[in-house]
Amino acid sequence: MCLIAKHANKFDNISKSNNSSPPPLVGFQPYSNDKKRNKIVVNNDKNPSPKENKASHDRILTAYLEPIVDEKKWSRKPLPARDAKADDLIRTAFPRVNSCSRLIEQFPADDFPDADPFLPWIHDIFPTHDGKFIQIVAQNKRRCKTGKSSREKEIYQHLAPQVALFQHVSVKRIHQAGDKDSSSTSTRYRLASHDEADQDGMATRFICRFSNGEETLSVFNFSYEWASHRKRQRVVFHKNETDNKQIHTSQLLFRCPVPASLVETVRTGTSVVEDWATIFLDIIPIRTPTRYGAPNEYLTPYYKEFRASEGAFDPVVEWGKNHTLPLIENSGRWQNIPICKPSLLTYGNEIDEAAVLAPAGLTEKAPVKQNRLVSCLWASAGYSTRGNRHAINDGQRRLLEWITYNKLTGVEHFYLYDNTAAFTTDKSLQFAADMFPDDVTIVKWPSKVCNNNPNNVDSPGERSSQYAAEASCRLRFGPHTEWIAQFDIDEYLIPMGELTSLHPLLDKLDKEETKIISFGSWRAWPRKDFIEMTGPKDCGRKTDCFQLRVPENYTMLQAYNCDRQKPGAKSEKMPAEKQIYRPDYVLHHFIHYSTVTVMSELNRQDVEKLGRKWNSRSPFPDPLSRFGHEAKEALMLHTKAVATKDTIYWEEACLANYTGSSFCRLGTPFPKDLTGVNISDGKNGLKFNCYVNHKIDDYWVKELENRLKDHVPEIAKRLELQ
Repeated sequence: MCLIAKHANKFDNISKSNNSSPPPLVGFQPYSNDKKRNKIVVNNDKNPSPKENKASHDRILTAYLEPIVDEKKWSRKPLPARDAKADDLIRTAFPRVNSCSRLIEQFPADDFPDADPFLPWIHDIFPTHDGKFIQIVAQNKRRCKTGKSSREKEIYQHLAPQVALFQHVSVKRIHQAGDKDSSSTSTRYRLASHDEADQDGMATRFICRFSNGEETLSVFNFSYEWASHRKRQRVVFHKNETDNKQIHTSQLLFRCPVPASLVETVRTGTSVVEDWATIFLDIIPIRTPTRYGAPNEYLTPYYKEFRASEGAFDPVVEWGKNHTLPLIENSGRWQNIPICKPSLLTYGNEIDEAAVLAPAGLTEKAPVKQNRLVSCLWASAGYSTRGNRHAINDGQRRLLEWITYNKLTGVEHFYLYDNTAAFTTDKSLQFAADMFPDDVTIVKWPSKVCNNNPNNVDSPGERSSQYAAEASCRLRFGPHTEWIAQFDIDEYLIPMGELTSLHPLLDKLDKEETKIISFGSWRAWPRKDFIEMTGPKDCGRKTDCFQLRVPENYTMLQAYNCDRQKPGAKSEKMPAEKQIYRPDYVLHHFIHYSTVTVMSELNRQDVEKLGRKWNSRSPFPDPLSRFGHEAKEALMLHTKAVATKDTIYWEEACLANYTGSSFCRLGTPFPKDLTGVNISDGKNGLKFNCYVNHKIDDYWVKELENRLKDHVPEIAKRLELQ
């Protein structure tokens, strides 16, 4: 396993080796060809005072939008040089981004300037623990649309540059800034083949310019094209279709290497003065057309055995021999992004400051491990179900119970990404951080879900905010823990068998060198004995439904303890799963699945060096992953809320003799002892449809209630009366 860690470091530190212009789009900011481009558009809902901006008044975050005046140029071979000038760029300023402690909530994720889709849709940006990289977490905005209408295809065409950003280019420096034979103060680059490219320019996509004038070239967290090839994708991206099934292309994850002269300053956070950054970063995308061919047509030399035949993608044919990139001043870019402190120095509750800030020395500085098992959680006090069908507002109550329960099972810390502000400013989940000050780190995360349409419509899109938050948590805090538990606040992982903690299971996983463990997740039903049914309520279909509520004197865990499968029945064939995984091994995680790992990123030679057989078909399921044993290790109880509109026809649908197509979401558990029971008669005329987990009722509910009684008077009162 040492070799796996070695290659993980390698991928961190070096590069691995439509022809017509679309009509203006509603909701986008179309380019203008007049000289009004010089005007600064201020996108600001709270103008900072001069005092607030005292440390960076001349360093305002600005998006420089580069017009695509003639889109036909992008189809020419070789690619013509861009001729935009600084005066042609549209400048959109964001002066409210002025505080390091509030950088995430102030960054304009919801104000992304769609007019220039070559700009990465950034949701988070932060230094790595060692100060050597600035990590960028961006989303693929093209995935917000998934329909087949002509209107959506226009959007795919407009947003094609978003997917081009996932594909590496190779560049060579023509000269460095300040060379004697150059009048330019900027480094110049030209597009080149892998063989010609500089070592750090072999697989890049962005120029990273720091405010001291130094420039570096970006590094991908992993190769998206290799991942697509290993997953047997025919193409990485489609020209006029959605690519949302390729879930590893949801997040655009890349890093900007920090110049050696700035590493210690960035690592120790001394560049941040009274919450204001004094070092800034510009991100300049290298603009080339999207490659719509096979994912292996331009793999780096590290994967040379699997590259497509010569000429599948010829950089000389595509880009030309002397395609020089424009000066940065003439290029669209993000400018003046504040470089704040590493994550522990920004969000650390009680950190070992001496260990975190200790000099790096000559050896590689390992991240400080604060915990063994943590939770990454994206949650809200309230939310709307898909299609905005129903509002669920029990987040605060659920969170209190969920944290209390998971502390019992051995989760040591919770990184809570609070998305409440995306819905309302009247509430938050701050109470959780206040109630568990040593156990909860709250990250305010107000970015909205870009598409919340129902799953059964033409364009369901994706939940961008949740996916970006998950990536942010893994990359920010993953280096400081051994394991991450990736569950929602309606999902309870129940230690089973003799276990009353998850840590013995982690011991077992460590011993067998398992890096990922999965648990089937299928929603359970609420038991009628533990809920209130208020109503009736008119649901608009000439029928009544009811509002389902769990009384305050019962827990969600107890109310929903009616699983649709017996322990051991949920397996790899579940419609969904959740995982505990090692973040130093998982390079990309997508809610339910580890989609790219250290092993899947290796080439054949390095896999075989580990003594493992090369799988020519697919690297998944990952050889270092497995499903948990539900009877002896742990199982997932999914307590998903039942929306009011989902209770329509329940009085008929839940009857034992009902044979129609409506679904009963009210749990009637099978008896523990079926002796003398006529299953077809049900219980009181209601059909049996779920199973009680007796370890939950007999052990976990009691443990949870005892812990909650100090915070929930209703539970304390009921326990006193028992």
